Amino acid sequence: MRKTGPTFSRYAPAMRRLWLLAALGGLWTGTACAQETARQFYQGKQVRFTTMGSPGGGYDAYMRTLGAHLIRRLGARLIPINESGAGGLIAMSRAQIAQPDGLSVVLIGGEAVAAAQLFGEPGVNFDVTKQVWLARVSAESKVVLIGPKSPYATLADMIKSERPLIWAGSGKTDGNTDFSALLAAATGMKARLVIGYKGTGGMMLAMENGEVDGRVVSDESAALIGPSSGMRVMAILARKRSAQFPNAPTIFEAAKLSVENEQMLDWRADLASLGRLLLVTPGTPQYRVDLLRAEFAEILTDTAVLAEFKKLGLSVSYAPGEAVQGMMTKVMTALDAKGLAEVKDITLNRYY
Repeated sequence: MRKTGPTFSRYAPAMRRLWLLAALGGLWTGTACAQETARQFYQGKQVRFTTMGSPGGGYDAYMRTLGAHLIRRLGARLIPINESGAGGLIAMSRAQIAQPDGLSVVLIGGEAVAAAQLFGEPGVNFDVTKQVWLARVSAESKVVLIGPKSPYATLADMIKSERPLIWAGSGKTDGNTDFSALLAAATGMKARLVIGYKGTGGMMLAMENGEVDGRVVSDESAALIGPSSGMRVMAILARKRSAQFPNAPTIFEAAKLSVENEQMLDWRADLASLGRLLLVTPGTPQYRVDLLRAEFAEILTDTAVLAEFKKLGLSVSYAPGEAVQGMMTKVMTALDAKGLAEVKDITLNRYY
């Protein structure tokens, strides 16, 4: 009888490699076909691009710049929608109730919606850990910004002051005022929070007039204000110094903090670093999600697009949707019940 076993085993490794290459080729072809099918779906369609910002603001500029590139790549038409107010909850709610067809893209403040869920704000009809995140557009570090009439030269002066510092805010959980409260608690600074300002303009005017000492704000916003206003950045509320203000110390460099308070500020800095996020309605077909993620990845890493944002005074810090999911889960689960209760008490009750 003819023996064939040794001959087969001799060629088995090569055959296995051929099978693997064929399988990978089929996988690549399937992915390419799915993306091509998704592109065909978007041809001539209207993409509703919603943001939480008002017309002319930073979120609006990001939305319109991104939208212009997206529709050009997809062969679609853009419908820009501004849903200002309610800390982004209106825009976020729109994403939840839209048809899950991949035609409703939302640019939202990750920090704002995560904080709203953690603090149990009314109007939260979503779970940030179960959203379909497409990408992070930009990340922010928060800074301590002091008005020109405030008498303090350093953060140490602010911490030692017997007079309570007055901080401006729009609401207790607006993304900046709560950070002001946590800053005061972590450093032992005497403070009073004044809320109700309608927007950045009102707060900046109050700082210029000396009605309040300062506010917590993103480094990007502080840079846009410019040194001519007389505003001063006293500290960066993160572990790393800001490229916008390289000479300003971090809070961890400028203040002596307990381990517990360092952990609290680290958590709050992680919350801020969520930045501006893109999402699509939950339930959107995966092949359309994959295409949108791929398109935004190419847009947000394109040197010409980055230069375009830079001309607008905006920065990009891209992260893929899968990474955003991990960041969101980390922030939402970092505090135990006791820690979250303490943060809520500091934020909602202590300095009013």
